[in-house]
Amino acid sequence: MNAVARPRINPALVIALAALVLAVPLLVALVVLHQPRWYPLGDIAQTELRVRDVWSHHPPLVGLPGRIGTYPNQGSHPGPLSFYALWPYYQLFGGSSFALQCASAGLQFTAMVAALWIAWRRGGVRMVLAIGAVLAVLAHNLGVDILVEPWNPYLPLMTWVVVVLAVWSVCCDDVVMLPVVAVAGSFCMQTHVSYIAPVGGLAALSMVWTVIYARSHRAEPDVRRRVARSAALAVGLGVLAWVPPVVEQITSSNGNLSQLWDYFRSPPQASIGGRQGLELLLSHLDPWGLVVGQHGVTGALIPGTLLLIAWAVCAVLSLRTTARSLQRLHLVLAVALVLELVALSRIFGDVFFYLMLWSFAITALLIVAIGWTIGVLVGERAPDAFARRGLAFGTGAIVASLILFAGWFSWDAAYSQMPLANLGGALGGVMHPTIAALHADNAVRARNHVAGTYLVTWSDPVAIGARGFAFVNELERAGFDIGASKAYEVAVRAHRVVDPQHAAAQVHLAIGADIVAWRLKPGARQVAYHDPRTAVQRAESNRLHAAVLRELHDEHLDALVPNVDGNLYAAITDPRMPRRERLQLRRIADLDLPEAVFIAPATD
Repeated sequence: MNAVARPRINPALVIALAALVLAVPLLVALVVLHQPRWYPLGDIAQTELRVRDVWSHHPPLVGLPGRIGTYPNQGSHPGPLSFYALWPYYQLFGGSSFALQCASAGLQFTAMVAALWIAWRRGGVRMVLAIGAVLAVLAHNLGVDILVEPWNPYLPLMTWVVVVLAVWSVCCDDVVMLPVVAVAGSFCMQTHVSYIAPVGGLAALSMVWTVIYARSHRAEPDVRRRVARSAALAVGLGVLAWVPPVVEQITSSNGNLSQLWDYFRSPPQASIGGRQGLELLLSHLDPWGLVVGQHGVTGALIPGTLLLIAWAVCAVLSLRTTARSLQRLHLVLAVALVLELVALSRIFGDVFFYLMLWSFAITALLIVAIGWTIGVLVGERAPDAFARRGLAFGTGAIVASLILFAGWFSWDAAYSQMPLANLGGALGGVMHPTIAALHADNAVRARNHVAGTYLVTWSDPVAIGARGFAFVNELERAGFDIGASKAYEVAVRAHRVVDPQHAAAQVHLAIGADIVAWRLKPGARQVAYHDPRTAVQRAESNRLHAAVLRELHDEHLDALVPNVDGNLYAAITDPRMPRRERLQLRRIADLDLPEAVFIAPATD
């Protein structure tokens, strides 16, 4: 009697089911975030301006401005791939601020699907489920705000997983993945400089492995052709990806790539060094922190140390097995850990959490490698019946983890809100009357046959100018011909800079004490006003303000007083500010300040 053939599993169906589970929390988040209307601030507003520029007469050639060099002429992150990648989703969903959120979530989800596809190539159904569980854990750890907010340190997070898996695939002699390494790696490196070391190192590993593989199979024509095609395509796509920043470098008097090279070759501060870099690495290897969603700068060192030891033991034991794919995963993770230590040790200046978010993917994959190694060791030595039960139990645990963490993330997504949404909502309070006033002003100018660009200016003592860029973004979205002053050229790009002498009028966003100053300016007309605070909050804010001024005077710190009204953020972060007054100022900032918009004759 013939044995009944086991049905062949459709890979597309398995990937689709895993992707559907991962998509649910993102969809829940987008439904929840659809209302109230979201106003992108600061860097996110600058991102939307650049996404809007894609396929325009002024396509972006470099990335978002960063902490590179000296403001306002600071350098930018290497390239614009993130803007081009966001653009199709942004257009598909209508070009609104919500469309930008959809674009960010869509980009992260696309990377997840790519990771699942690579997982299928490496290990079939179980590997798809294992990587799906990794992605679910990472998504839960990172949270809605990171996966939906299109900020450049966040955008490459899931694509980085694709890079690691694609390099692993190449090291398993799957050279077809070379173009994936080139494209995904270029996306990560261009979007944020923190990915240059880890991506560059893993890309180098994939190239070295390809050379070794090609030389060891040089007598096989099919292998030579496959390697040649894949390498040629990878080189071609890599070159194409880097054309925009190279064009900018060649056509600019002070190219951005040169700025990056000079800045990181001679940084303004010493790096944190190997010891602190190792502490950061170990704190980010904490499995419990991965589970509960901790992604701060510091953490416990002992759990990470134990995980690292367990992985090292498993890596050595894997050499005694016949699982070549497992061994090569351990190799890739070993290289990734070294690169992680190098990258973290080279951080200089303030150590921000977003500089090392990519490290959590390494932690999750280490856990996968440990579990896989244990499964292989047990399977090769235990009786068949016991091995089958163990395999079934392990598969069930993976599926449970995928569903559990996707469900947990969905629950969190149901109560999500965007970071600093209150500041954007306050800006929304002045946008409608401002737009109406500018339409009326344009109508008068049209009747008088007077045209020109509006010079947009602002003061934002609470959020270091974040609402100013949002103001520019929203006025451009509304269709007005606007521009900013030369000081903001890097942020808004050169084609949005307007000379005050050639501007039709000035539109100024005033926040806090600046409102009173602008009401006294000759020719200035207030067209909008909004105070987001309740009467009780206004009374509390005024009381705290008076107390801070009085206490600073009593402590002979009058030099700090101007920033209390002029730059609240600077006052809070000033190391000379006493702790009590700092806490009071933070409360004032949390309560926010009133906003007003003025139309006035153009001045710089």
